[in-house]
Amino acid sequence: MASRKVWLLCIGLFLFILEHVPTPVTSQAPKKPEEECRLLGKFDLRGYVDAEEAMHVIGGMFPIHFRTILEDDPTSTPPNSPKCEGFNFRGYRWVKAMIHAINDINKRKDILPNITLGYQIYDTCFTMSKTVENSLAFLTGQNETTPVFRCSTGAPLSAIIGAGGSTLSIASSRILGLYYFPQVGYASSSSLLSDKYQFPTYLRTIPSDKVQSRGMADLIHHFGWRWVGTIAADDDYGKYGVKAFKESVENLYTCIAFSETIPKIYNRDKLKAVVDIVKETNATVIVVYSSDIDFHPLVEELMVNNITGITWIASEAWVTSALIARPEYFPLLGGAIGFGIRKGEIPGFKEFLLEVNPNTDSNDMTIEFWQSAFNCTWPGVNISYNTDNRKNVTGHENIVDFSSKKPCTGKEKLADLKNTYLDISELRITYNVYKAVFAVAYGLDQLRMCETDKGPFISGPKCATIDEFEPWQTHQRHYTEWIDARECTACPEDHWSNQQRSKCNHKEVEFLAYGEALGMTLIALSVFGACVILSVTGVYVKFRKTPLVKANDRELSFLIQFSLVATLLTSVLFVGKPEDWSCQSRQVSLALAFSVCLSCVLGKTVMLFLTHLARNSKVAEKARMSVGPIFQKVVVVVSVLAEVGICTTYLYYSPPSMYKNTQFTTLRIIYECNEGSIMYLCIMFGFDVFLAIQCFLTAFVARKLPNNFNEAKFVTFGMLVFFIVWISFVPAYLSTRGKFKVAVEIFAILASSFGLLGCIFVPKCYIILLKPARNTEEIVGGRAMTNDKSAPPTSASCASEINTVSTVLED
Repeated sequence: MASRKVWLLCIGLFLFILEHVPTPVTSQAPKKPEEECRLLGKFDLRGYVDAEEAMHVIGGMFPIHFRTILEDDPTSTPPNSPKCEGFNFRGYRWVKAMIHAINDINKRKDILPNITLGYQIYDTCFTMSKTVENSLAFLTGQNETTPVFRCSTGAPLSAIIGAGGSTLSIASSRILGLYYFPQVGYASSSSLLSDKYQFPTYLRTIPSDKVQSRGMADLIHHFGWRWVGTIAADDDYGKYGVKAFKESVENLYTCIAFSETIPKIYNRDKLKAVVDIVKETNATVIVVYSSDIDFHPLVEELMVNNITGITWIASEAWVTSALIARPEYFPLLGGAIGFGIRKGEIPGFKEFLLEVNPNTDSNDMTIEFWQSAFNCTWPGVNISYNTDNRKNVTGHENIVDFSSKKPCTGKEKLADLKNTYLDISELRITYNVYKAVFAVAYGLDQLRMCETDKGPFISGPKCATIDEFEPWQTHQRHYTEWIDARECTACPEDHWSNQQRSKCNHKEVEFLAYGEALGMTLIALSVFGACVILSVTGVYVKFRKTPLVKANDRELSFLIQFSLVATLLTSVLFVGKPEDWSCQSRQVSLALAFSVCLSCVLGKTVMLFLTHLARNSKVAEKARMSVGPIFQKVVVVVSVLAEVGICTTYLYYSPPSMYKNTQFTTLRIIYECNEGSIMYLCIMFGFDVFLAIQCFLTAFVARKLPNNFNEAKFVTFGMLVFFIVWISFVPAYLSTRGKFKVAVEIFAILASSFGLLGCIFVPKCYIILLKPARNTEEIVGGRAMTNDKSAPPTSASCASEINTVSTVLED
């Protein structure tokens, strides 16, 4: 018993010593936080990196593969970075566009001289998990990430291009935005990304879906479709796109028949449910907001069920996709309408794409591209991606089966490929990638040119050096008077912020000025035309007693010449800075001058018309003789008074005014005239058109009079010139903006005035000045004799002056 107590006492003493006496350990330095805090596993990052000799690096995230490979039992093994499958030739072309843009910038001397850009490009595999991996890798500079710590010692990462679809960009921007890291998207159009509170540093080279949704709504309203269905991908792009579309059509009397979603992970039962709804619905128009990759399984299922008779409204993500635009899908999708992204051209891009070869670039991505393109295996290389008899689904002729054991030689010809990689006929997203890289380069170049003591920062010389710059910038329409301010103040509408965003400067103004070449040329032509008409008037005054001038009704001729001079001189009112008085006078004076001219011409043609009727009717002959010149004066007075009344009403109820157009372009202000009521403007010029039509009809009917009455033919030609000029003017006027719009109208005024001058007065002057032998009483008087042999040879009784011209020309 005593021995047992001693044993228990020894055990207790030993436990006491273990608990209270420190155990000697080897001396170790304290671990750094980044050495203690590590994520489980490493990221498997694949792509292209060229940053060793670069002074600045631009990151990129592109879907070089379509998806990741799902693990059979993710709980039985440690978490690993997922592998990717399905090589995306289109996404690979985007990668090459970024590399090509950086190479072009490095060669140029006007952008970032003496500064070399590098790149660091990773594959997102079109999945959110890989996108998050890439974002963390960009922030920390390593593939074994520790948030908050940056472990890279190379060139600073300036910005990131990416990350493809809207859902991927939203995921990456939520991480990068925490550190105000600049990100430029090239294919993410979700309206959610426009929220600067959630995504403060996200920019993009593609419009927001709000713009596209309004366009879709206007399209549906234009065709009168009242019953529409919607299908969206089960992601942020699809959900917010359809939401914006519904908001746009809610006030256009359009009803939504159904709203369905496409699963992100293939599920045939869910796809069949969507197909059943499409088959049962009465809606024949369906709007689809989805990427081509997500939409493709539904297309296959719709083809199996032989769905036809649907008008598909496509979003920009699949409307130009080669994966969807395949011949076998035409019975289903033929006639689909969508809004494509603006396309562009990239100099030297085709040649750059053809330079790819694993013999010169042993990157895993290059080798996998080569194997996928030519359905072969590169010798001595074991790439685990996409080599397990899976198939690509990237579009026409992109389906490749990797069961082939044919070895690659590197001598295969890329130019013989028929896939989306070499299809540069319509570069849309590829061009957006190219623009995004240049946008970052121009931003860095602006930072490089920052002048000392004029920068936005307090520390140092108030300019951030290009090696240590801040990732945020102020919008060009905003400014701040306080350095390091959190918020900016919007400039007035007619101002623009300076480069330092510290004050507002006046925008450049645009109008057709007197001093510029175009304005001076148009004024010179107007004055020249007026001088020519005054010369014609001088000829008529000098030879006023000759038979031809007497027979030409001098009063009407002088009125026509006066009105043509006034018409030409009204073009002067269109030149110069618009003011309220000039805007109110120019269109009104033009309409009045034309009404005087056309009413005088109408007075001539009406008498010619009556003369034509008098040839076969004694009653018409007596009527013509009874009205005489008085009727011509009545036509002129009534027509001019009617136009004066219309112009007065127009100026009283809806007068034109000067307008500063800041909507057409944000870089300058266009000074132009707001014409007021379009209805009154159309009535005012519509009356002139009415007079011109009457002139043409009466002259056209009388054009076959004998040689004594041939003036109708020349008036007909003059009216045809008048109509051709003004009909051509309308589309040209509506398709131009700014000062060129004014120039188009002045040109129409000049052309129509010179046309009337040439057709009506040039033949008469030709007789008076060059053929005086024909201007005699015997010829003019004899040919102008009336039926009763008593009426004097005036144009009121007969229009004989032009027949003399015809006689001379026939000689």
